[in-house]
Amino acid sequence: MSTQPPPARGVTTPLPGPVARALLQRGQHDMQSIYRSVIFDPEQSRGTTLVDVDGNAFLDLFSSFALGALGYNHPALLEVARSDAFVRAAVNPTSTPFLTSPEWLAFADEVERDWAPAGMSRIFCVDSGGEGVDAAIKAAFIRHGEARRVAQGRPADPLQLPPAEAEAWMANQGTDAVVISFDGAFHGRGLGPLSATHSKLIHKADLPAFPWPVAPFPAQRWPLEQHAEDNARAEQQAITSLIDLLEQHAGRVAAVIVEPVQSEGGDRHAAPSFFQKVRTLTAEAGAALILDEVQTGTGISGSLWCHSQFDLPAPPDLVTFGKKMQLGGFFAAPSHDIRQFGRMYQTRNGDRARALLALATLRALRDLDLLRNVRETGAYFLARLQELERAHPRLVSQARGRGFLLAFDLPTPAARDELLKRALLRGVFASYTGTRSVRLRPHLVTTVAEVDEAMTAFHAVARELDI
Repeated sequence: MSTQPPPARGVTTPLPGPVARALLQRGQHDMQSIYRSVIFDPEQSRGTTLVDVDGNAFLDLFSSFALGALGYNHPALLEVARSDAFVRAAVNPTSTPFLTSPEWLAFADEVERDWAPAGMSRIFCVDSGGEGVDAAIKAAFIRHGEARRVAQGRPADPLQLPPAEAEAWMANQGTDAVVISFDGAFHGRGLGPLSATHSKLIHKADLPAFPWPVAPFPAQRWPLEQHAEDNARAEQQAITSLIDLLEQHAGRVAAVIVEPVQSEGGDRHAAPSFFQKVRTLTAEAGAALILDEVQTGTGISGSLWCHSQFDLPAPPDLVTFGKKMQLGGFFAAPSHDIRQFGRMYQTRNGDRARALLALATLRALRDLDLLRNVRETGAYFLARLQELERAHPRLVSQARGRGFLLAFDLPTPAARDELLKRALLRGVFASYTGTRSVRLRPHLVTTVAEVDEAMTAFHAVARELDI
């Protein structure tokens, strides 16, 4: 890594530039090539500065849909990636449950000791956040099915069931259990998580899904103090609906799954009191509470796990992770520790190389005091967005956030897209969510000065559009 600072931020070519335009003609064999708009320079990009192949340099408030944590080419991550331990983990893949190394055992021990959410006694690792959600849903179904059989006086172990029942399972006719999710949710693209996803039609059209019940999500309106009555009413309606669904499907609800902030669904927040009531209701119903922290976890909310800010009456049963953790999976409370041989298993079940990067990321959060930075700089960023809203009330609304989970709305999708386009031309790379929201996901190392830089661009674009 060069010790030189990143290039000064700014755009000097049309976008995309000539080098990028030529490169965009390549890789067409990739089914997802249609999405590409930026070809970045992985050597020149550093910190919060994203540099493209034409030398244009952007303040990155996108971080690849919250994948990034420490910015580009962070020394702590480069040091790990260049180590012998990382090289050997990368070139010697293992089926980690059967064949592992001391480094993986050290990873599990450190995560349990220092980084797991409160009340979580086990970790299950896969390759991505969506896979982690899928695995957590499976764990919830397993425990629910075992508990139902025990309550009926039958064996918990499915291998002890009579042949006719085993045949029903093998014919996909073994359970009537369900998972309750919320409108606006996004939990992943696998068929299990997709059945709990309700954010956009494009995610679900033409794909089969389980007919699971859906409750309304009490998305808060902002500023909170001006919408207290409406927000309280929406929360009560959501809780009443959840109670009704739990009663309609009594004894059949394996889990209720919810995001601390609905990110892909439009950066929709709910009050801590909502999550407290959901925790109480799920416990009373004998259903697992799955908190999907794939996007909200690993520091971006200002705490390591966003749900820790909600003062829940008891820990959740399962907490999923991904993105900034560098690998995916879930944490489990003792009630959902699946121990039977062969019940929870995938070939890799933990990439040892990615685990080394995960530990380096987590240690950097601690050593650089980045949670404090996210809380303080995030509060400052939100205040500046609220200033933008007051200055341009016809254009900007619903400025909202928790830590670096930040967003604001424009009147239409077209207006939102135009603001993002013009901000990019001014050297600020942000992204979209929902139908008309700007989603901001700064790297956790973002500074107050960089917030001011972003706001200068947003104010300039708002003046151009607010006519």
